[in-house]
Amino acid sequence: MTMRIYRVTVGDPDGGARRELKVPSKTDVQASDAAVGLMKPGEAILDVTEIDDPYQQVDGPPPGTQTHPDRIT
Repeated sequence: MTMRIYRVTVGDPDGGARRELKVPSKTDVQASDAAVGLMKPGEAILDVTEIDDPYQQVDGPPPGTQTHPDRIT
């Protein structure tokens, strides 16, 4: 399975400020895991969407798993 780029929208779950993070991941669930390390206190994940980003510019590293940590090569 190859890395994909996801846009993870985070922010105030009550309708306040929002921001978007771009993270590499193999699945949308792992994209949420990758975004957690970039979130600020009080933020929640509001949406996860796979995007087509030809430049593959992201805000953080891919998530790892306990048995298969992802490594950027």
